Amino acid sequence: LKATFCPSRPSSPSLFFSSRLLPRAMKFGKQLECTSLPKYRGHYIKYKELKKAMKVWTGFEKDQSTVQEVTHWASSFLRLGPNPELAPEMRLHETLKYEMERISKFAELEENGIRTQLTRLDEDCRREGADAVALNRRLHELAEQIVQLKAFARLNFTGFRKILKKYDKWSATAAVAPWFMAEVVRAPFMQLGFEALLLQLNRIAVVLRTQLAAEEASPARIRTTSSHDEPLLQHGREIVFFVDPKDAMQVRVLLAQHLNMRGPQAQEPAPRLRTTSVFFDAEKLSVYGACASAAA
Repeated sequence: LKATFCPSRPSSPSLFFSSRLLPRAMKFGKQLECTSLPKYRGHYIKYKELKKAMKVWTGFEKDQSTVQEVTHWASSFLRLGPNPELAPEMRLHETLKYEMERISKFAELEENGIRTQLTRLDEDCRREGADAVALNRRLHELAEQIVQLKAFARLNFTGFRKILKKYDKWSATAAVAPWFMAEVVRAPFMQLGFEALLLQLNRIAVVLRTQLAAEEASPARIRTTSSHDEPLLQHGREIVFFVDPKDAMQVRVLLAQHLNMRGPQAQEPAPRLRTTSVFFDAEKLSVYGACASAAA
């Protein structure tokens, strides 16, 4: 992004933005352990516990100690209790619904916390004599929090998809992943207001860029575009980015920090960002039917 928007020489209008990928052979449980953030520990999907429960409820695991462990764990939140006569699908639905609600409540609290901090930062930026450098540091910290929250939601989404895939593998009934993933897609933790957060972040970044440029008396040092960029950004032309889905929010945050993200019709009640994103996490696209229907 830096090479594209602040280049020392003309650059290609396309950019490949790659991330450090985990080994493909790594199991999701280990991946969750390795990539989970310390501040979010305890709030991610209970993948190991769910995996044990799925094995017991489908009859794949019959070890008595494991059965007792699962019964004790599930009895704390199953409304109907650990009744062995209940169909596995009923227990599955209640358990995963409980997990979705738990994760969503935490994610919404985090979103509200970031929004509150952005509002305070916006107010501080407009105070006379404000330290622009310190405020810019706070902006970068909040930008990182947005990236981390998106990664949290994405990792939990993958966890639900993985555990449902396990259930379909172990059970002898019809596949439940497609219809339940539609519920996951509509869960509050997957519907966080990242668009509004990015717009708020961008408004503050524009103000801070102006203040920093004024303090340093060098407007050319901090710029949104260069003479090389202008032909790419004028006349409705677009710059195409090929971005790993894991890095999509990081790229969008960087764009919000360095460009004016409002579209040409910013006076509309619900302005849209100029960036768009497509999220594909599975080889089979059947689980994304709900997304396509909602967007239609």
